[in-house]
Amino acid sequence: MNAKFLTAALILAAAPAFAEPSCTPGDVSAPIWQSMKAFEDEGGKVLAFKINDGQCYEIYGEVDGVKMEVFYDPNTGAELERIEA
Repeated sequence: MNAKFLTAALILAAAPAFAEPSCTPGDVSAPIWQSMKAFEDEGGKVLAFKINDGQCYEIYGEVDGVKMEVFYDPNTGAELERIEA
């Protein structure tokens, strides 16, 4: 197996690990502050937030010195995924 093919295969295999969740907002959205409060209640510090291209709420924050991105469902405010940065 040549090295270029192996490198490409490893990159493609890892790609799904970096995929952000996709959300479909409903008629009524949960306020983003509820997601931010839930993150802070667990000891997190919100550094920034946005509504990503997939329409999920996304919080950039830190918990115990670890920086992370946390994704929340805009309909329920529930946490969907957490990625350490």
